[in-house]
Amino acid sequence: TPIFHWQYRLGGNAGIMANVLAALGAQPILNAPALSQRMAEMLDPRVGIPSGSTLKSPCEAAGKDEMMHFVFQFKENDRLSSRLGEIVARRDNRLIASYDPLNSRLYSNPDFNNYCMENISRIDGALVSGFHLAPLQNYKKIFDGKIRDIKSWKTKNPDIFIHAEMGSFQDPEIMKYLMPCLPVDSIGMNEDELAMSGDLEPGWRGTARAALKLKKDLSISRIGIHTHDYILSIISEPLNPEIEIAALMDGVCAASSMAATGSIASPPPFEVNAAGLTAMKELCNDGASLFRSGAFMHSGDSSICLVPSLVVRNLKFTVGLGDTATASIFYRELMAIKKDADQSC
Repeated sequence: TPIFHWQYRLGGNAGIMANVLAALGAQPILNAPALSQRMAEMLDPRVGIPSGSTLKSPCEAAGKDEMMHFVFQFKENDRLSSRLGEIVARRDNRLIASYDPLNSRLYSNPDFNNYCMENISRIDGALVSGFHLAPLQNYKKIFDGKIRDIKSWKTKNPDIFIHAEMGSFQDPEIMKYLMPCLPVDSIGMNEDELAMSGDLEPGWRGTARAALKLKKDLSISRIGIHTHDYILSIISEPLNPEIEIAALMDGVCAASSMAATGSIASPPPFEVNAAGLTAMKELCNDGASLFRSGAFMHSGDSSICLVPSLVVRNLKFTVGLGDTATASIFYRELMAIKKDADQSC
């Protein structure tokens, strides 16, 4: 009997988020420096791949290069023998093993770079990620080039809404160097990455305090923190709390549907995470207002928004759930910002 049952699945932050955005009705443009035919067939055909001055479907743009990451997915109480004794999984999770010299340099296809510069005035938003892949030895050189690219987008289109998603960095100093330099409107991360940015006290209140401080230090519009129990964000204009709660709900539902069935189009589960529900009730006890499935509270010129997670009893997927939530949240926020801009014209 084989130890592992291998399946090919779409990986990478950008590819997963592009698929989600296409499914929601957006017209995503993807940087795909190593797009094999196998990967292209996993991408939504509505995802645009720059080729010269035009956009091609993934299958039309596919080449021979392929990057492969190995994801070992395991369930709670799975057991594995080792020379050091038996290893027992405490909860559903995964281990990712990869060697990716292309994406660790944050390489972007020249056709993608040129297309963005020529069309950036017509692009409403951008999701940037992968910074955590940069090696400790030369991350500053790698980041500085990408930061110049993003600044050039903002210079040509000041209204573009840009979200940067963090990841598991090799060293906290890498993330601490990166975040103040990023010319973005929104930054997302999990609670472990938030702890890397500074002191983090336990509980949702500690998370909220750390996120409030980080948002103030970076002078940006939004900080989003996704945890196992809830998603919490700190926002200010151009976002408003009601829209943000709706966006967080979209993210929670999309991620739980993906985890349970492999598709964001499937109905989400109904069970609400108990710890997340307790956090929301405590936020309301502190003066927050309930709105739909979440709660928000004003704090100075910012608002704290929180939506509990949903419980998936029989997980089908564990990879890409954060990316799925991020893309869904980003799409709802972007549509609200665009609607407000159109109404003010």
